[in-house]
Amino acid sequence: MKFKFWIIAIILFIAVNVSAQVKGVVTDKKDASALIGASAYWLQAKKGTITNAQGIFELALPARLPDTLIISYIGYLTDTLLKINSNIELVIRLTPSANLNEAVVTEKNAAVTFNLIDPFNKQSLGKAELKKAACCNLSESFETNATVDVNYSDAISGSKQIKVLGLDGSYAQLTKEMLPGIRGLNTNYGFSHIPGTWVDAIEITKGVGSVSLGYESMSGHINIELDKPEKAERLFVNIFAGDAGRLEANLHIKHKLNKHWSTLLLTHANSTSKRNDFNNDGFLDIPVGYQYNALNRWRYDKPGKLLATFGVHALYDDRMGGQTSFKNKQENDTRSIYGVNINTKQLEAFGKLGIGFANQPYKTLLLSGTARVYEHNSYYGFKTYKGNEQTGYANLTYQSIIGNTDYKFKTGVSMLYDKFNETYNDSNFNRTEMVPGIFGELNYDIPGKVNILAGVRGDYHNLYGLMINPRMHIKYNVFRYTAFRISGGRGMRVANPFIENAASMASSRNVLVLEKLNPEVAWNYGTSITHSFKIGKGNTTILVDFYRTDFENQVIADLYTNHAQLRLYNLKGKSYSNSFQTEVIYEPLKKLELRVAYKYQDVRSTYNDVLLTKPLVAKHRILFNAAYATKFDKWKYDATLKWFGVQQLPSTADQPHNLHTSNKSPNYYTVNAQVTRTFKKWEIYLGVENAFNYMQHHQIIDAANPFGNHFDASAIWGPIMGRVIYTGLRWSLK
Repeated sequence: MKFKFWIIAIILFIAVNVSAQVKGVVTDKKDASALIGASAYWLQAKKGTITNAQGIFELALPARLPDTLIISYIGYLTDTLLKINSNIELVIRLTPSANLNEAVVTEKNAAVTFNLIDPFNKQSLGKAELKKAACCNLSESFETNATVDVNYSDAISGSKQIKVLGLDGSYAQLTKEMLPGIRGLNTNYGFSHIPGTWVDAIEITKGVGSVSLGYESMSGHINIELDKPEKAERLFVNIFAGDAGRLEANLHIKHKLNKHWSTLLLTHANSTSKRNDFNNDGFLDIPVGYQYNALNRWRYDKPGKLLATFGVHALYDDRMGGQTSFKNKQENDTRSIYGVNINTKQLEAFGKLGIGFANQPYKTLLLSGTARVYEHNSYYGFKTYKGNEQTGYANLTYQSIIGNTDYKFKTGVSMLYDKFNETYNDSNFNRTEMVPGIFGELNYDIPGKVNILAGVRGDYHNLYGLMINPRMHIKYNVFRYTAFRISGGRGMRVANPFIENAASMASSRNVLVLEKLNPEVAWNYGTSITHSFKIGKGNTTILVDFYRTDFENQVIADLYTNHAQLRLYNLKGKSYSNSFQTEVIYEPLKKLELRVAYKYQDVRSTYNDVLLTKPLVAKHRILFNAAYATKFDKWKYDATLKWFGVQQLPSTADQPHNLHTSNKSPNYYTVNAQVTRTFKKWEIYLGVENAFNYMQHHQIIDAANPFGNHFDASAIWGPIMGRVIYTGLRWSLK
């Protein structure tokens, strides 16, 4: 099975007919930046294509020559090239239109997009999509998305976890502007440390990612693009308030120093002061506390020659939860009142340096890197966890073409350094990882027909030796607006089992590491079809995909064997995930978009020699979203319904009889809605989450005895909070 995709690649490669083509790159005339999605089409032949992520297009010559080539892009003056009658390579520099309303262009470019060009099965969420929900931080940015599942990890800490293809978010590579982002010790809490207003776009890729980004992509790749000095508003303010006692504020300031230098400051602060206990179990539903967050980035741009970006990000977050009457650590230490405290600090520096080559827009040399210090201190009742991580990463990438733009290649070297110091109760777990790596990718691409990307990387891990990870992605355009994809490849990662299973700390379970834990290794295979067409005058897109992840090794977090223990050991047997998803996006009327998606997930692992369904994963899920905007976007309405099927729950058979619970959850649904009123420079929004007030009752087993032997707040399958109403205001100066 591992080599089926190689056979298909060869068949497709032979089947393709290479025709005479016009090739070119489309850039902004002012700063030479690539224009992604610009249209290139023949006036008489009525055929065309769009530019890829590098601004490059390739278009077959029409049957009748000469013909007129039209290059156009929203917000730019159209460029008409006359009498094209033979193969030619072009560099087209478009001039921005001074008369176009910037606000309209920004909104237009920020739509959800499904990629028909790249070999990756990728979708991008822009600012317009993120504004459909409260989106106070990254963990809340997927409320209208069917691919990424989000749920609270336990009933006490307030942290949220994501799942991709039915697997925990740690199996998806999570990058920030293509640099290591949420990984290591901040895997569980990192999503709440990126404010939603900072995000310019979220790119979600299913299946294994590019080898140029590392070896940790196993089920997918999520890349976060933050606001940039060249695109952001000069001044932006966002204020948010929820009736659950949550307050947030964001301030963004941009300044252009001269024609080469610009800078952007992003700031954020939030607090939760109200002690909510919606289900009256004596415990706070979410912790109280506050967060301060700031990022300053700089950009130096000398078009066509040098581009440098760098910045620094600082974070402080402090949360306190537990029983509603808990006030200080002394009460917890004497075991009179159960308390939780989670304190996080982070300081990060990052940068990229890109070198261009005169008259060779397809050739680039990029040096990028990041350095981060992360500190996490927490206690859950009498359990304590302290973690410190020092990370350094550098990547040098060179890309160019072989002969012509049909064949592109990318190669480079990388270095990853991780130093972990962890303390769980009275035990220390320390390790230092140094991983030099080398990678190469070859891309065969005939736009509008076939795109084959084959890559391999080799890394030498100082603790685990040589690691080889091959990957391949194939995209074939069955028709002009129909893309068929197939992919396969290998990924690996080193688990951080204590922080990745932090929910077990909110229980009386003892953590037992039964053996030396090996790296997790998995093969991922997938196929998808994306088809766009019209029903009447409405645009319609249908997506269907299936992915399977097979683990060679996995760190098993065993919740089945004994309710008093969380047993950690290496996989002995099978472990896999099957994920099928279909989604339809339909625009029956102008400004009205309807989206419906169904997802089936079958996730199983071997626990104590028995293959069982992984707990807390809904086998069936449905999402429905409706969005409507009035003329000139003065009013925007959005509503999302999510239905969750039955989930397998950890067994309570060995608990006392009065604490027994069902081994399966009920199915349920939630509804979120929001309305936004837009004015010239500002907008106000009003929304509701969990409109019908559905909650998981009995969230905590033996809540009356939190220091006892049967306490467990980790089995969360549904909402832990009731209805929440919120409002906010955004103001911007272009």
